[in-house]
Amino acid sequence: MNDILNWFIDFFKADDYQELPDELAGKLNELNRVERGELKMKLFNEAKILARECDDPVKPIRWLENSFELIEQNTFRLHEVLLSPGKQIPDTLNVLLNNARYSISVCVFTISDRELSRRLLEANRRGVDVRVISDDQKVHDRGSQVYNLKRAGVKVKIDHSRYHMHNKFGIVDNRIAFTGSYNWTYTANKHNQENLIVTTNFDIVRQFAEQFEKLWERMFWL
Repeated sequence: MNDILNWFIDFFKADDYQELPDELAGKLNELNRVERGELKMKLFNEAKILARECDDPVKPIRWLENSFELIEQNTFRLHEVLLSPGKQIPDTLNVLLNNARYSISVCVFTISDRELSRRLLEANRRGVDVRVISDDQKVHDRGSQVYNLKRAGVKVKIDHSRYHMHNKFGIVDNRIAFTGSYNWTYTANKHNQENLIVTTNFDIVRQFAEQFEKLWERMFWL
């Protein structure tokens, strides 16, 4: 965040408009809502200092407005409702898993879709922290990929209950959550009427992430 803040301060001193460098735009894009709020507060405090030092009292205000506008322009937001059958849901999940940089936490009733399983394996191989929670009965279904994930080094936990672990949600990099009726199966992919919601809403992502951690503590290693 300091690199971004320093660039904005240098931007104030510049005589003409400058484009935000791609590297800093990427860093800005990765900030969550709390971090963006902290950055804006630092910029606001800096504007008060600049106003005391500047001959033109309007310039710091315009700088602050432009800085906030650049932050909004480079803020990553995603809110989608996806429906199946069709390729919307599996294609979106593939993109989310492919682009994961730090962590994937998946809590799904059953996993038999080989393509989505492969995406989890690829993410695990490139160093992403992949964790999976699934139902203890469904891991024994024909075509289940859960044991394959475990053997490949993915962290997998299951419930020990006569009832089902019937959740269907996931969190990517602690900033994208997805949930809906969609199970990770061939039938859901090709035939079923299913839905999936994908969002970067901070509060929703946080609640799903907290629930995953609670379940992870209570579940059992496969």
